[in-house]
Amino acid sequence: MYQTLIFYIIVILIYTARPEQPPELLQPGHSLALILALGGFFFWLVRKRCRHLSQNAHQLSDAQLPALYDRLQMQLQIGAIIIFAGMVYGADLGPLIELLPLVSKSEGFNNLLGLSVFFLLQIFIWRESHNYFAERILLIRPRPAYIKARLRFASGLVVPWLSILFIIDLFSLWMPQTMQQALLHPLGEMALFILFLFILTVAAPPLLVHLWQCKKLPDSPLRQAIINLCRQQQVNYREIMLWPPFEGRMATAAVVGAFPFSRYLLITPDLLRLLNGEEVIAVMSHELGHVRYRHLLFFILFFLTFFLFNFLYFDLGIAWLLTTTPVSTLLNSGIGDQKIFLSLLEILPLLLLYLLFFRYIFGFFLRNFERQADLASLDLPGLGPYLVSAFEKLGFLLGQAGEKPNWHHFNIPQRIAFLKAALANPQIAKKHHQRLRKSLLIYLLVFLLLLIPGTYWQQTGTVRQLNYRYLCQRLEHLLKEKPQEASIWFALSSLYIENGKEKKALNALHQARDLNPEDPETLNNLAWLLLTIKDKTLRDYALAFQLAYKAATLNRSPHILDTLAEAHWRRGDAAAAIALAEELLKDPETTDNLDHYIRQLEKFKLTRP
Repeated sequence: MYQTLIFYIIVILIYTARPEQPPELLQPGHSLALILALGGFFFWLVRKRCRHLSQNAHQLSDAQLPALYDRLQMQLQIGAIIIFAGMVYGADLGPLIELLPLVSKSEGFNNLLGLSVFFLLQIFIWRESHNYFAERILLIRPRPAYIKARLRFASGLVVPWLSILFIIDLFSLWMPQTMQQALLHPLGEMALFILFLFILTVAAPPLLVHLWQCKKLPDSPLRQAIINLCRQQQVNYREIMLWPPFEGRMATAAVVGAFPFSRYLLITPDLLRLLNGEEVIAVMSHELGHVRYRHLLFFILFFLTFFLFNFLYFDLGIAWLLTTTPVSTLLNSGIGDQKIFLSLLEILPLLLLYLLFFRYIFGFFLRNFERQADLASLDLPGLGPYLVSAFEKLGFLLGQAGEKPNWHHFNIPQRIAFLKAALANPQIAKKHHQRLRKSLLIYLLVFLLLLIPGTYWQQTGTVRQLNYRYLCQRLEHLLKEKPQEASIWFALSSLYIENGKEKKALNALHQARDLNPEDPETLNNLAWLLLTIKDKTLRDYALAFQLAYKAATLNRSPHILDTLAEAHWRRGDAAAAIALAEELLKDPETTDNLDHYIRQLEKFKLTRP
């Protein structure tokens, strides 16, 4: 399930990080044709791969086939993600969906339809897999029931994300301006993540149980034994449920929900058929071990710390990456479309970050949490051997699939060997608990240490400075191609000023003025800089007054008249400056920057230049 969840996270990132306005949109008919062609090619590829493995499967034993089947599913899922990315970035899937009524105004419906296209690719996989492997892999029959079961399982993993988007849509309809500002603010991002955690931990478990069509485990001696086990280990829950398989071979159990009021204990019918009563109780002691050792709460902690790390460092990393020589060279080369490249430059590092975190950090703790939960069966006398026998039966059922390496579980032989060793030597379990506690403390310590520089860089505006550097590099490159473009010089001067490079800004404004001497904004900015530049040797009040006066004759906007008033005051004509400042305060257009104009008037009256 963890692997499937990561696949869906990747798909969501691919779709949500797409360019909002691709520069050269395909015609809707061409876009639809290309999407259908990609879908048709993928369907042909899936059928070919399934047929090829099916033909070779006659030579494999029942123990060998599940491992190869799982490998095939992995390959096809990766292929589906690649095809979907091609639809999004090469065939304008997002803009095509936005042409539908109401979709452009709803991010929830937009993502729902976008993910539905990926679900369709998965249906190709499930359909052909069932055609060729239903009998030997024991997939659910008939085929429509199997596909519905897979869709129910998949929907349970993406509905929490879609729920957040629909909630945002509702608030955006209710208070559009407030919601837009909130989402752009860092506190808005944090609030959105807290909402996601709330849905994931509180609302999602009942929703999953409903979508997966789980039923209450009927009253029986086994149910009563599980209830007694929960009481004995002081684990509270909402219900014990039968979990219908989404695939034929699914002998497992699980616990969902970090908190008792939304916690469910799940058991599949195949597990009940495979194991005897004592073995089922041993497996349930493993699941309760996740609760007793607070693994589900640690999962929330991992998500929270990963979000904070991402919040502090991701924008910083992307901003730095944009200023590096390889990326600058590629952007300046003109190869491909820059908007798509910038979108990929954002999504690929994020995907890499997710994969590294989940595969190596989260995966390390998952494996060791599972081992710790296995050891929970040793806390009750006599349960340990039954868990060993349960794993032996599961190993026989899974065949080679149970022996292959797994990033989030130790394989079946490793788990059996560790349990037997712990049964023979209780110190092994004690040492594992100690190592895991140390690992968690190291993780938290490293995270807290990373908070310090990340918080510092956020407060000092490092990201903004890097973004200015990137934009300056882009504009400087454009000027090499179009040195006579006054608007580029003007834009570059603004960036220089924002970045504190006043001398460069002064030169850029002189260039812009020479190329376009009648532009009031250029004249105004150059005048203001000549009046206020920190290096007083570069100030020129006479020229500044001429420029400000000419700008005011071309455009009497408040900010231009304010520059002219500043020029009067700098030249010693305070009366003219005060008259202009008082005129500005009577202008209704000055309300947006009223405090500045009031301070200007006070300065003109009380001080000298």
